[in-house]
Amino acid sequence: MKKLMSTVDVTSVNGVYRFYQFRDGNSLPQIELYKLSGEKEIAVQNVYGELKKLNDEYKFKIKYAPENRKSPLNTRELSDKFIREYKSKIKFI
Repeated sequence: MKKLMSTVDVTSVNGVYRFYQFRDGNSLPQIELYKLSGEKEIAVQNVYGELKKLNDEYKFKIKYAPENRKSPLNTRELSDKFIREYKSKIKFI
């Protein structure tokens, strides 16, 4: 059973996105990403692709395929790093 940990709203040039982080027994939270359109939340199908776009927009320079790993970051790892960077950036604004 998953439990809601937090909700993070991210403003982008493409609109506002809402991240839901759920605790589901994995060491990293499960992510659900929605694009806000007025009062509606529209589910984003390609979460990894959207995270890459947001990472490039905010210039966080998170590496998708770190040199010290055989495989690229998965969606949970990338979203966790992105949300941490975003929260730390917002804290200083």
